[in-house]
Amino acid sequence: PMGMPPMGMGPPMGAPAMSGPMGGGVPREQQKRADEEAWFDSLPVDRLLPKEIDLREAIINWIGRWEDERPAHRPRGSPPHLADAGPEPEIRRCRGALLPPKVKFTKWIERRIGGEVELRPIDNGQHEVYLRDAAPPNRRKQKHSGGGTQEEKDAFFATLPEDEFSVDEDNLRVAILDFLSRWEGGSPPSVADTQHDEEILQARVTLLPKGCPVSFKEWIDRRIGGEIETRADNANGTWIFGARGELGDAGSTVGPPPGGNKKTRRAADRAAFGGGGGGQPLSKRPRVG
Repeated sequence: PMGMPPMGMGPPMGAPAMSGPMGGGVPREQQKRADEEAWFDSLPVDRLLPKEIDLREAIINWIGRWEDERPAHRPRGSPPHLADAGPEPEIRRCRGALLPPKVKFTKWIERRIGGEVELRPIDNGQHEVYLRDAAPPNRRKQKHSGGGTQEEKDAFFATLPEDEFSVDEDNLRVAILDFLSRWEGGSPPSVADTQHDEEILQARVTLLPKGCPVSFKEWIDRRIGGEIETRADNANGTWIFGARGELGDAGSTVGPPPGGNKKTRRAADRAAFGGGGGGQPLSKRPRVG
């Protein structure tokens, strides 16, 4: 009977190659992971491919429509599950055009658009899907709100200037102030509303890239809290934000007292967005004329 070939010889003619240590091949799961990593390594680091952009937009638009399209048997205000995206025609089309069978949908979301879309594991192997920083505060695990431990968050903030903003911080701060100056909604914007603002998105990804231990909201509270305040809007299960003192009774106050570094606190005392350069550190003010 045909058995194991002698040492140094290959398998008998017509026999499948063996995998694993004895056969000298790579175990199937290990090869699958290697193929998946090779595919991710082939993607550009600093931008999304056109097909990735299409899938990203399809997912974000689906999340935005969820409450209107939510099945009747799901409770009001309940988030979508990733499995709910399966029947969505546009997501299916974009996913099929982009992802090879060896790449998991969840991994692509976490590694490529994790700064915008949050997957939260729940029972039975499912994932709840939220826009980043839009999950209800009372359901967020505080330790992991920005993806890191408290020690990691503190270490990140320790790298930032104490009495001024870094260039990347100033770009994000200016983008937020500009966004608020253009906001025409009847109620304060939510953090999720910034997901479609290209200036904020670009500045945010530069300062707080995927894997950063600090979330967008945490950076606002800690670094520009003297100008911008955030509150939990428990009625809608999200975070709202606005110029300090202008939110009125919207939402409910949550979190630490107004923060910000020394420059932002002095700027808030002068006037939230007005005189004295609108809160910009002296070294960061644009020249006039």
